Amino acid sequence: MTTSRRLYRGLTALLWPVLRWHAAREARRAGEPDYPAQRRGRYADTVRPGGLWVHAASVGEVRTVRPLLEALQAARPGLAITLTTSTPTGGQAARLIPGIQVLFLPLDRPRPVRRFLAAVRPEAGLVVETELWPELFAACRHQGVPLAIVNGRLSHRTLRAPRLVLALYREALAGVTVVLARSEADAAGYRSLGAPAERVQVVGNLKFAGPAEAAAPAAVDLGRRYVLAASTHDDEELRLASAWRAKGDTVPLLVIAPRHPQRGEALRQALDRAGVRYAVRSRGEWPAAGDQAYLADTFGELEGFMAGAELVFMGGSLVPHGGQNLLEPARLGRALLAGPHLHNFADEAALLEGCGALQRVEDAHAVARTAQAWLADPDALAARGRRGRAEVVARADMARRYLDALAEWSLPCLNRGHEG
Repeated sequence: MTTSRRLYRGLTALLWPVLRWHAAREARRAGEPDYPAQRRGRYADTVRPGGLWVHAASVGEVRTVRPLLEALQAARPGLAITLTTSTPTGGQAARLIPGIQVLFLPLDRPRPVRRFLAAVRPEAGLVVETELWPELFAACRHQGVPLAIVNGRLSHRTLRAPRLVLALYREALAGVTVVLARSEADAAGYRSLGAPAERVQVVGNLKFAGPAEAAAPAAVDLGRRYVLAASTHDDEELRLASAWRAKGDTVPLLVIAPRHPQRGEALRQALDRAGVRYAVRSRGEWPAAGDQAYLADTFGELEGFMAGAELVFMGGSLVPHGGQNLLEPARLGRALLAGPHLHNFADEAALLEGCGALQRVEDAHAVARTAQAWLADPDALAARGRRGRAEVVARADMARRYLDALAEWSLPCLNRGHEG
């Protein structure tokens, strides 16, 4: 075992009580009684072993990989698929996909990982985006479970990690069969982390995947026009609500859909302190005539709100988080606003800015001003949305591209029965 692995193992041992406490707390919050046990690698005897294992960290990654899973199911109807996530909300999103087994990934300690692999016994594994767990990857390599990274992407923070962490990444990537990256920049990043150059391939952004004529989700109708602030992060909601309050009746209702709905109580307290008039969806409330905001703190309705909104502001961009998925609202024909921080979605932002579907602004007040200006010209606003949708739909075959790329690497249970 390398020095970096020994140090990592010692650190996770020290943190084990905290990690168990955190898992128990998240389970209580989300109403997921199986979460703590599965995070410790304890699975029921009813778990179905074999087939393909896919790991998607949370809600965003589950949404990203869903078209690929559906394409796999269509190409190989008998393929057993187990989808793991690391969060309760990720598990809830995963259960919306029919025909797959959903479990929670164990914490990255040797015994939980061994118990997980003994329960699931996968023939191969796909890891979505950036989940490089040293113990998990080492155990898969030792047990002969080939791993492929799909839609591989790397953040600036990952590439600037401390030396010890970079050494762990290098060791993990040495055993990966292939990295299928979303862009040339991401591919270069994986090579710089230690992935063998001959095993890194650029396929494209899986977030583009989806049928060109997919049925639009049912729009959430609130009986009045609204602007959606989607997947917002801490402090963004208060900034936006305050900017909306300053505008008064000159802007339509602001619907806030936080990235983590469990933050609802803290968010309500902040809005109360700021004097913002609002209603709360999880309480069954309806926005009143004088309300400036509507807190959509429920799960599974984001696409419906996107479909019903006049335009969408994408969260994670007023704070240095790096943005959230811009392509979901664009696919629905919605024009987009965002703050300056979109470094995790640079390629998507450049594409949508280039066709006029997205505009970045400097702060929450600029969001309100720009929304007001765009809403004053409905035809131009609709044209922005149409241009963005056209760019996304033109790349809608991305799941097929990933299927073809995976077939080239002869992964067990993926090369057999692959249909063109």
